[in-house]
Amino acid sequence: MTLGRIPGIWAWRKATRSLERSLTNRSTSLYPAALRLANGNLLPRSRSRAAALAPNRQVTRNDVAALARVVPSTVSYVINNGPRSVSVEARERVLKAIATLGYHPSDVARSLRTRRTKTIGLVIPDITNPYYGEMTQAIEEVSFQRGYTVILGHSSHLPERELRYSQVLRSKQVDGVILLPETTDLEPVHFLQRAGIQVVILERIVTGYPCIIADEHHAGYLATRHLLELGHRGIGCIVLAGDSTSSVAREEGYRLALQEAGVSPQKNWILESESGYIAGDTVARCFLKLPERPTAVIAHNDLIAIGAMKAFSEAGLKVPGDISVIGFDDIAAASYVQPALTTIAYPKRQMGRAAAEMLINLVESGEIGFAGQQKLPVHLAVRGSAARPV
Repeated sequence: MTLGRIPGIWAWRKATRSLERSLTNRSTSLYPAALRLANGNLLPRSRSRAAALAPNRQVTRNDVAALARVVPSTVSYVINNGPRSVSVEARERVLKAIATLGYHPSDVARSLRTRRTKTIGLVIPDITNPYYGEMTQAIEEVSFQRGYTVILGHSSHLPERELRYSQVLRSKQVDGVILLPETTDLEPVHFLQRAGIQVVILERIVTGYPCIIADEHHAGYLATRHLLELGHRGIGCIVLAGDSTSSVAREEGYRLALQEAGVSPQKNWILESESGYIAGDTVARCFLKLPERPTAVIAHNDLIAIGAMKAFSEAGLKVPGDISVIGFDDIAAASYVQPALTTIAYPKRQMGRAAAEMLINLVESGEIGFAGQQKLPVHLAVRGSAARPV
């Protein structure tokens, strides 16, 4: 019996040849529509290499490197713009290979390397209010420009929902969160801080945290002062129901302006309301039931103000002839209702952009810290819903 016929040796040789064939054909198996040349390069047929990949197989960094004739780390340097430089020729080959193969880097893999997910969270109190829509759009624009995506949550003015969203955002490993806490319950803010997640606060001052706010106190003062200058002395105020810090600040401004004018506010002229057109309509009808109604009403936001105007009109009152109305926020609809709504204009887009820039700068600095507070001015937008009392 020859050595080649010994069963154990024969089986070993057979297995070795099978392994050699597997290794030789490994690259070609990735591209079944390509031919391997003697020098090891792949010669594609008419189909693209992306189409030639095995069905349902995800393109990898190694595939890109093989097609671009570079090492895998070079592909990473091109995608991440560093840390090492890549020649113009190699970069072009890598980019062409990425486009040809339709390669998409793994966000999970990148986050493991950089400890960042390039995502930020945003929790707003009222998704139906266009005021927050404009602010959200500005936040998303800045984030996208800087390579981040935004995960949006809607708290419905409820601190328990705000906390739940904070917990979910932590589980998603976001790099930072923009919060708009309307109430005095700061547990969501503290929860994120304990989790080591950078937070930026919009629309209120929270000691020790970076904040972007509008001058809410001055806003309430401006609206009231305008009506006083028109000659009104009976000025009602619709505040937001619940523990809203912005509503409290506006009411303080309202009371200060009345005090300076020597006017005492009437208790039954300060009414609470939920946010929204329907809520504004409902609360306005409460004024109509009073034995003596005010000659002007300041509403917590434009949605409430527009709803109130509808109720007054349906009751036979002319706005502003019989009763004047002022809102807050200056949403787009304020210019289109009849009469156009006089309101306090807020820098919504500026606030959103400032919050996004502040958060991303803090995230990229690698520090959880305090970046100061920015207070942005508001102004009176005079239109047609407020006039001198008759």
